[in-house]
Amino acid sequence: MGGGVCPECGLDHHSVKPLDAINAIRSFPRRYRAALATVSRDQAFDVLVRRRPEPGTWSALEYTAHAADMIDRFAPAIRRIQVEDRPSLPFFDPQARVDDDGFNDRTVSRVLSDMETACADMAATLETVEADDWTRTGRFDWGEDDILTSARNAVHEGSHHLRDTERVLAQVWGR
Repeated sequence: MGGGVCPECGLDHHSVKPLDAINAIRSFPRRYRAALATVSRDQAFDVLVRRRPEPGTWSALEYTAHAADMIDRFAPAIRRIQVEDRPSLPFFDPQARVDDDGFNDRTVSRVLSDMETACADMAATLETVEADDWTRTGRFDWGEDDILTSARNAVHEGSHHLRDTERVLAQVWGR
């Protein structure tokens, strides 16, 4: 994970303050729903959202499900950081989750519902973080991060993969 400015999506990690993170997380369900709605009037909608533009690139539905999954994973990690001293927080292989959990086989409504639930939980979790607790840390597979960095990582996941979703839809829709 990390910090700085993402070269692909342009998100400035360090500019995301706690309230910004909460607001961004709350905005994702609406924004993903709007992105998928751009092609929802097309007769081939179900095919378009599942189509991978090339073998190594996920479909729009997979990107959306992955973003929801990542946001969903950060909320319990942050809750543990709030109450435990430097907990060990193993994550998972995102590609394996996409493949093994059949993200591309899920219904659009389920994926959007998962996004709603994950974002509501994450925003509610962030709202419980006391001012002095944003610097509490946990140990992830990629290193040690504090709660604010974890919140920023969740915002980055949502923002970055929203752009991926929009890009893939434009590629497979041909518009």
